[in-house]
Amino acid sequence: MKNLIFFALLAMALGCGDSDSTPSGGSGGDAGAGGMGGGAGGTGGQEFSADPPLVIGTEARPASVDIPTDYDPSVTYPLLMLLHGAGADGRTQAGYFLLFPFVDEKQFVMIYPDAKANEAGRRAWDSTGTDDVEYLSALIEEAKQTYNVDPKRVYLMGHSSGAFMSLSMACAASELFTALVGLAGGAFEDPADCQPATQPVSVLVVHGTNDDTVPYEGVPGVYAGAVEIVDRFATAGGCDTGSPTVESPVDLVPALDGAETDRVAYSTGCDEGIDAGLWTINDGPHIPFFSSEFANMTTDWLFRHSR
Repeated sequence: MKNLIFFALLAMALGCGDSDSTPSGGSGGDAGAGGMGGGAGGTGGQEFSADPPLVIGTEARPASVDIPTDYDPSVTYPLLMLLHGAGADGRTQAGYFLLFPFVDEKQFVMIYPDAKANEAGRRAWDSTGTDDVEYLSALIEEAKQTYNVDPKRVYLMGHSSGAFMSLSMACAASELFTALVGLAGGAFEDPADCQPATQPVSVLVVHGTNDDTVPYEGVPGVYAGAVEIVDRFATAGGCDTGSPTVESPVDLVPALDGAETDRVAYSTGCDEGIDAGLWTINDGPHIPFFSSEFANMTTDWLFRHSR
């Protein structure tokens, strides 16, 4: 009974049923082996505190941070930035993805900021402007100064509005991170609107075929769909999009029968360190309720990438 109440409240918090699906507003409502490495993190050479703050950013726009309970300032950690969906906040999104236990298990630093709220108090990322790109970029830079973070292993994960924003960051600030996972998001409809300044990032798109908030196929004239997004970033990374690898399907959503998620990987001919993937959740909605295997497999996918 408690689980049913939790999921009902979560669905309300994530804005279930919202029809706003433009890139700028964020689309509807939403809610491995990362391991440690040696070498200098941050910007190189500085001393890091053994008891760093768990909030960074500005007074007007703070961002919460989770670090391993056995955080060691002499050890270099991957950095994961989590971007919530419209109507949610960072902590709700991290709980929905079941990410908190993995901070210890896989040893990484996780930032989960909140988007600005509109007049109605609803939070969504502005994925077509510059303010949130600058804000998130500054958070990544501050995290490098505050925690012993490996600058070659910085990652983004976003849902819906947060997936739109993550993909926008791949266009505007690709030099700051290595790979991203986007669930139920979209990207600029015109590829000319996304021109990474430096080398492309690796992109994994996860999307349900029954998403009635941000359709799997995209919206013509508004934003690109899942297949087009993956093809676009795979092409930018030099991958041969004509010969993707079909991987075994996996079971990520207990409410759907069997191994409901089909997986395709683009890894042939890619530039060094780059690849792309599409995980299609057959009959999956905008807010699928995952098992912990989703967080396990997506963080594994992210953390195997390094600049």
